[in-house]
Amino acid sequence: MKLRVLLFLAIVTLLAGSAYASITFTPYTNYNQWLNATAGWTHYPFLAVPINESQNPGTSVISDAGSFGAPRAVFTGLYNQVWTDRVTEAFGEATTWWITGLDMQAFGGYWDFSPAGYGQGLTLTVSLLNKGSAHVFDICGVPGCGIPGQTYYVPDGTWFGIVADHPFDAMTITADHQPGVAETFDLAGLDLARVPEPGTLLLVGTGVLGLASTVRRRLRL
Repeated sequence: MKLRVLLFLAIVTLLAGSAYASITFTPYTNYNQWLNATAGWTHYPFLAVPINESQNPGTSVISDAGSFGAPRAVFTGLYNQVWTDRVTEAFGEATTWWITGLDMQAFGGYWDFSPAGYGQGLTLTVSLLNKGSAHVFDICGVPGCGIPGQTYYVPDGTWFGIVADHPFDAMTITADHQPGVAETFDLAGLDLARVPEPGTLLLVGTGVLGLASTVRRRLRL
């Protein structure tokens, strides 16, 4: 009986992921490492495979200046379409992505900051489930712009993504925290990911409890 109670409490703790006081983010500059970190999760690619890109109906976006467009610079010849965008501090422009009707816990993509010259960099922010927001990291395309643990230099055409230790509602891109020229960028292969539905975890937990009961019965024989 005690074993079953302990297992049940562990499952309840696992399912109570939305009640958290803080959130932390792990950055990934390698796609395969990010993919390994999200193995077993449900993925919602905003853009499909190269040469045949299309918006995934499971994702949503709202943007002041962004849209699908022809690839420029490093993505030319690799994609039919990429997300082309521009944000500025002065005009408060922003772009926000989310998984329609669901939370998420990771995102990433291939970035190119070069189409219109290098601006001031980008700020990544997430909307929390328990209201409010959290600053993730800043990224930029100019060597030497990086501040360890805060700002990451992302070479044109390379991957940058994050995995959080708790779910969140949406991710937003704005201009870096300083006035200056606009940051124009292209984004390809954006992928949003989330952990399995709580119902799935509950079924797994129920199976564990059943297995524990079977083991205990056999031990009594």
